[in-house]
Amino acid sequence: MLRGPGLTSRDVTIYFHPSCETSHEVITGLRRAGALGRVRLVRLGSLEAVRLGVLSVPWVTVGDEPAATDPVSAEEVIDIVNGSKVDPGDPVEAFMNSVLHSSLASAVAILHGSLAPVAVRELVSAAVRSPVSGVRPEQVIGEVIRKDRELFAEWRDKLRRALSISFVRELYWASGGALSPQLVRELSRPEVVGLWLLGKGSLGRSALPYNPKGSASEDVEWIAEFVSRTASGLLEKVREEQEGIYSDKEYMEVVSSASGPSGP
Repeated sequence: MLRGPGLTSRDVTIYFHPSCETSHEVITGLRRAGALGRVRLVRLGSLEAVRLGVLSVPWVTVGDEPAATDPVSAEEVIDIVNGSKVDPGDPVEAFMNSVLHSSLASAVAILHGSLAPVAVRELVSAAVRSPVSGVRPEQVIGEVIRKDRELFAEWRDKLRRALSISFVRELYWASGGALSPQLVRELSRPEVVGLWLLGKGSLGRSALPYNPKGSASEDVEWIAEFVSRTASGLLEKVREEQEGIYSDKEYMEVVSSASGPSGP
């Protein structure tokens, strides 16, 4: 059901992580538009996010219904707050873009070699802006499952590239930022990438493939080779992104004062 106009801060919640570039862009955009007071900001950092069904960040809900996720803009969030109808475009493409922008969903899809494990109602609802678009998630899920092989083949390289950036980003975090292109190349071995991918996409063992041994070996080899070949550019992109976020004092003041899922 489409929501009417006049939503209050209790109606729209944005779940975010401070390190997320899109979270940074959305929150900064809302602040500049004077609209931060019209949403509830919830900073993620615990397993409470799993209970809430938050599958990507930022994650926007209307009431309890997932209403948007990455890719999303501050302008679109304002439209959601205003109760305006949002057009997600082609629903299947909207879903695939949300998978692409979620390192968790991308990892699970690549591990399984299929989109079926990530074609869940919550992610689809957020991707197609269901509460404010009128698009029914069940119809999109059915189409994704029906076109699974075709879609996976079409989007596979994009998912691999997105995961390559995620891999370097998490190496950057793990090293405390003291990471060189040479070290990235040394660490981008298939066994290291494979270990990272299993950890990234498994949620413990909850989302593991039936037999995880050697999972996605072809994709792991592809990512390892791509990261090794483009290490300097990927690292520069990650460093610029993360330093830009954490040096933004106004943004950090906002996110530091945001509550967690269960309160301050």
